[in-house]
Amino acid sequence: MSAGANAQVKVEGSVFDEMDNPLIGVSVFTENRKAGTVTDVDGHFSITVPNTREILTFSYVGYTTQKVTLKGRKLLKVVLKEDSELLDEVVVVGYGTQKKGSVTGAISQVGNKELKMAPSGSLSNMLAGRLPGLITKQSSGQPGQDGSSLYIRGNGAGDGDPLIVVDGVVTDYFPSFSQDEVESITILKDATAAAVYGVRAAAGVILVTTKRGTVQKPTVTVNSSVTLSQNTNFPEFLNGPDFAYWYNTAQRMDGVAEESLRFSADEIARIENPGSDEQVYGNTDWFDLLFKDVAPTYTNNVSVSGGTDKLKFFASVGAYNQKGIIDKTSYDKYNFRSNMDAKITDNFDLSLGLSGYVSTDSEPGAGAGPGTYASIFQQAMLSYPYLRSEYNGLPVGSLNLDGNGNNNPIAARDLSGKNTNKKTYFQGNVSMKWQLPVKGLSVKLNGSYVKHYAMRKKYFLPYDLNCWNQSTRSWGVEKGRIASTASLNQWFTETEEYTIQPAIEYANNFGKHAVSGLFLYEFTNSKFSSLSAGREDFPITDIMDMSWGQKVNDNLVKGGHGIDKRAGYVLRLNYSYDDKYLLEITSRIDASTALPKKYRWGVFPGVSVGWRVSQEDFFKEAVPFMENLKIRASAGRLGSDRAISNTMTYFSTASLSTDPIVLFGNTPQKYLGISRPVNPLLKWELTDTYNVGIESSMWNGLLGVELDVFYMKTTRSLESQSASFPPSLGDYYPAYTNYGSHDNRGFELVLTHHNCIKNFSYNVRGNISWARNKILKMTEDPNVPNYMRSTGRPMGEYWGFVAEGLFQTEEEIAHSAVYGPTLPGDIKLKDINGDGKITYDQDRVPIGRSSTPEMMFGLNIGAEWKGIDFSMLWQGAALFDVNLCGMYANVGYDNTFYTKPFYCDGNTPYYLVENSWRPDNPDAEYPRLGIVSRDNGGKMSSWWVENGTYIRLKSMQIGYTLPSQWVTPAGIKKVRFYVSGGNLLTFSHLKHLDPEMPSVNQGYYPQQRTYELGLNVTF
Repeated sequence: MSAGANAQVKVEGSVFDEMDNPLIGVSVFTENRKAGTVTDVDGHFSITVPNTREILTFSYVGYTTQKVTLKGRKLLKVVLKEDSELLDEVVVVGYGTQKKGSVTGAISQVGNKELKMAPSGSLSNMLAGRLPGLITKQSSGQPGQDGSSLYIRGNGAGDGDPLIVVDGVVTDYFPSFSQDEVESITILKDATAAAVYGVRAAAGVILVTTKRGTVQKPTVTVNSSVTLSQNTNFPEFLNGPDFAYWYNTAQRMDGVAEESLRFSADEIARIENPGSDEQVYGNTDWFDLLFKDVAPTYTNNVSVSGGTDKLKFFASVGAYNQKGIIDKTSYDKYNFRSNMDAKITDNFDLSLGLSGYVSTDSEPGAGAGPGTYASIFQQAMLSYPYLRSEYNGLPVGSLNLDGNGNNNPIAARDLSGKNTNKKTYFQGNVSMKWQLPVKGLSVKLNGSYVKHYAMRKKYFLPYDLNCWNQSTRSWGVEKGRIASTASLNQWFTETEEYTIQPAIEYANNFGKHAVSGLFLYEFTNSKFSSLSAGREDFPITDIMDMSWGQKVNDNLVKGGHGIDKRAGYVLRLNYSYDDKYLLEITSRIDASTALPKKYRWGVFPGVSVGWRVSQEDFFKEAVPFMENLKIRASAGRLGSDRAISNTMTYFSTASLSTDPIVLFGNTPQKYLGISRPVNPLLKWELTDTYNVGIESSMWNGLLGVELDVFYMKTTRSLESQSASFPPSLGDYYPAYTNYGSHDNRGFELVLTHHNCIKNFSYNVRGNISWARNKILKMTEDPNVPNYMRSTGRPMGEYWGFVAEGLFQTEEEIAHSAVYGPTLPGDIKLKDINGDGKITYDQDRVPIGRSSTPEMMFGLNIGAEWKGIDFSMLWQGAALFDVNLCGMYANVGYDNTFYTKPFYCDGNTPYYLVENSWRPDNPDAEYPRLGIVSRDNGGKMSSWWVENGTYIRLKSMQIGYTLPSQWVTPAGIKKVRFYVSGGNLLTFSHLKHLDPEMPSVNQGYYPQQRTYELGLNVTF
């Protein structure tokens, strides 16, 4: 290399737009970003570079970034083109794509680049705070079950469940594959955007589009990371000495004599200072034994992509191995994907996509989820911290006095058996497109095949505990709470589905007129089958297979199958004039086998219009700083049969009784009887949607604004009639009728800011969504007072008694209405109807919002400088409540470990006893301390309904890309290291619990805070 090649060289030039106007403030920098500058008012720049072989990058918001190789030149003229991100960005819509500038429906989209800024994990969790109009809620941190529930425009939109479509194929659940496979995720929010999916799109549509190959040399990308997780928030429970102190204190509050207290002074001393020869008492932190300090997750993915004009390809394989914060909880998934696009002839294209995964999630037999009987978490809260963890070679069990005894979470974790759920999923897609001799006219045939297996195997093993009886002060060997005998249950499900979509497409321009259209027929055939079996009394437990069980569990020996066929016609017409005036007409004609023949077919139309005001000459002159302004509006109708899908409610069916209740001679036989009468008048549930939106970009992207306002009304809701008839009628009435209705209204606002300052670029994107629903009509008991009716109220509200404070004296109680036995420190309830007493039938009113947020918001900040990149996402939710008490179907309200000290004779959080009402603490945060449960109505009151509003640092990532000259000699194109975190900070009204916890739980798997270290290498 000559000395001249290493000398510093001054390069000058000017930057213009396509109209030959100079561009001010264009960032100019070298490839390694070590040198940079910006253009002046005349578009001129001057920069010193190492040599004349350097590559300069020209970046300007609103224009396409351009790289220029000097090739010995020292004087440049650069012309930047308007950025397709603003004008021609391709947005995925139903059964196709459209340019963003031409879209007239309410659509939001997030791309792979933004998804990659989120920590590895569940794909649904990565969407929180990124898509306006999408409500997310993650209620668990358990491996394999830590995904978010998703709602588009709240749970009052249509039937509440959005339709999920992956590469054109409808699926029943949100996909679990890696973000490395995803190109974009799009949500269709209004009727025009979603109408092409007709019957199943009343609650919106989520489109997941996977990556495909591009015209480039083959590129191999390796992504690898390790993540460490820990609990976000979990209340601290009493230790052994404090349990004894507060339990005795609570008994004194209940009037228990000193000599009858649970713990004597000598026992408290032994708990506080257990000697080396102590055989009973200790200070055991069951949660410390249960939780690991951190749990690792390993994510690895290898992909290859590339292609030519004739053949493009993308293929990837990946592995995701997640360990839980509780030992023996895990999730392992292995996935593959292969997408190919081939141009067979000049007018015939073929696309093929193959993908699949196998996964296994595991947990102990006792279970770790909130809905599991005697789960590990529940046993941890029921276990006494004042006992040793082991005695005489056996785990120690807590013999709770309330009948929930023999608890030991560590034994339940390690000895209770195993629950595994193995899934195998395959999806194949093929698409053929033939361009006809007529310009712009083509025919297309799409086909897909999906096969899904799931095998759940759960076995329980009995184990012995040494249980200490505090009442008799004696040990006894008992079986653990989960099982007294070994048993095995297995469930197998199989789903098979194929879809065929022949279509005709047309697109052409006639001067200033642009016309396009789609006509598509879709047929889907789904088959489902299931089988289950169970056995007990296993003589050996080394191999837990069904053949070894000696006793059959008759209740589990069953099987079934189902078939669901759907057909529909899709029509979409698009027209634009001079790229200013936009019109889209959509419609879908659907049929459902769940409805009577007369009402089986439904038509679901939509229409939208748009005006690109910024394309008008008068606007360009009057408002030159605003490069984009579009106003759009839409209206349409969507349908749903989800409430009765996979049923045939229009004719009677027979069912077999559970027990033999009919005598044939002297032999009892089961009865085959006719089910409820039919309803031949059932029709589609309908949702009418109206949307008005505006999109704007100003000052070359320095400010972007997008606003949508919507109203939705659902009528002819399919609902049960059980509350409409007296019990004396039995069940002899149709199960469903078209009666109810509700509406939903709200807005979504997005603000963006992009800027470049020399070699530093940054962006800010904030969004906020609000959606509120109201029940307009529903089946209700005609005998209840008007203030107790749900009609006119939002859906999902908590109902109960209004808390007015805590009683302070017996005199106050004597002059107040009460529900039941009441003492000072108990919750004071409001007498709604003024009759001098509190009753469940007359004094309940709404006491809290739904647990689904009405408002979601997100703030995304990103920046790049000299190879360093940074991103941060703040996400939050508001206008929802969390009920710390439990409301159980067919049971009613009950206390939980978070509301009643020593609930079920178990342990209790510090906050609940330290801040409880006592004579020396009258201004307490929580009701009266005590052991005895009094049915005074407090557990059904607003006292326990907390504001769920929160804001959290959902993710943060810092990355560094090595300079290309460091890695190119090794044949490597790019090396990037990064560190990221998830759920790093949370601010909420709930001091001791995560705001996204399940509202009804007796112990749940906490959400996880994560720390990730990753490496990206491209060859």
